Amino acid sequence: MVHWKTPLIVTTTVWAFASPVTALPTTTSDRAELFAVCSGRLEALAARQRARIGDEDAPAANLQQQFDQMLEAVLPWALSEGIEEHQPKRWRVRGWVEVAYLLADMDYSFDARIAEGAEQQLARRISECRAVLL
Repeated sequence: MVHWKTPLIVTTTVWAFASPVTALPTTTSDRAELFAVCSGRLEALAARQRARIGDEDAPAANLQQQFDQMLEAVLPWALSEGIEEHQPKRWRVRGWVEVAYLLADMDYSFDARIAEGAEQQLARRISECRAVLL
């Protein structure tokens, strides 16, 4: 007899170990958005690392440069799909703002739950970007 949880376990296992490449969006414009948002997120994180560490070679800066390169690679095709020329800048800003607000909550919130939640959200958003590169 097959237990009802068996398909769920198999599905969860397959999903958990799926290749990061399968997580990439299928359209070029969606890829451009992902690369730009991740670039913005990592740029904000790199600014924090530079401020805290005092080192110009912040670990997040290297990742951000990789996302910038991937964005540059897909941008001509994304523009041909009809996205506006300034849209990648907006996407970058959106990613930067996401991380900036989370960092502010981590540093300045008087509520420990909010600070912990922000830290978890930040880790999740950065890991989403790292998964694309790995």
